[in-house]
Amino acid sequence: MKLSLNHINDADEKRFVKMMLEYSKRSEQQFRPIFTDFYNKEWLLSMIDRYIEESTKQMCYFYGGFEEAERQVLGIAPYEIQEEDFPIMALELKVKTGIGKALTHRDYLGALLGLGIERETIGDIVIKPFGAYIIANESMVSYIYSNLLSIGKCQNIEQQVIPFSQLQINPPQIKSYETTVASLRLDVIVAAGFGLSRGVCTKLIQADRVKCNGVTSTNKQLIKEGDHITVRGYGKIKLKQISGLTKKDRIHITIEKYV
Repeated sequence: MKLSLNHINDADEKRFVKMMLEYSKRSEQQFRPIFTDFYNKEWLLSMIDRYIEESTKQMCYFYGGFEEAERQVLGIAPYEIQEEDFPIMALELKVKTGIGKALTHRDYLGALLGLGIERETIGDIVIKPFGAYIIANESMVSYIYSNLLSIGKCQNIEQQVIPFSQLQINPPQIKSYETTVASLRLDVIVAAGFGLSRGVCTKLIQADRVKCNGVTSTNKQLIKEGDHITVRGYGKIKLKQISGLTKKDRIHITIEKYV
C-alpha cells in the first residue's frame, strides 16, 4: 500500500497516515490483517479517499458491528476479510433506573471513560429501552464486564456479550428535501440544513460544534456531494446531491436530515 504524505499539515491526519504506512507494511510482510481502533466512519472514508492510491483501496475494509455504525474499525489486509474477522464485540447492558430516570449516551460514555478506557477502543453506544448496546474492542469487553458496576447513580446493571446478529437496532429515519443555496460553503449548507441564520451558524462553527466527515471545520470549507455534517445539539445532515444551477445562478441541492 502506498500513501501520499505530501501536503499533510494537520497533526492528527499525519499521525494517522504514518500509522497506515506501518500497518500496511506489516500486513503485507506477515500476510495477515491489521486493525485500527475505532474512528468516525466518514473521517476514515475521507482519509482513504485523500491519501490512498486507487489501486490499493481494495486492501481496506470497514466494520463497526452493524451497517449504520458511525464509529468503525479499519482493517488492512492483503486478502478479503469478513466481518467476523474484526476484533470487536457487542455488550448488551440492561439497566433498571426507575420511572423518569432514563440514562443518556453521555451517562454511558462517562461511565466507560471513568474506568480509564480510551475513547478509541469504544465504538457506537446505542441507547435502547432500559439499557444500551456497547460495541468495543474485544480486548476491552472483559474489562468492562468486570469493572462497570454503576452508570450515573444506577447500580442495578445486567451485562451479557451477544453476537452482532442479535443486535436490535432500528435504521435511522431520514428526511430528504430540496432547496437552493448561494454557495457550497459550510455555513451556508448548515443554515439550509437546520433552518438557522448564517450568524448562528458562524457562532456554532467558531465554537467547534460543527464537524464535516468527523473533522472540526471552518466557515470557508466547501462542502462536496456525499459529505456528512454534524452539529452538536442539532443533529446530522448529508449533502445528498448537487443538481446544477437555477436561472438566478443559485445552486440546487438535495439534503438528507437524520431525524
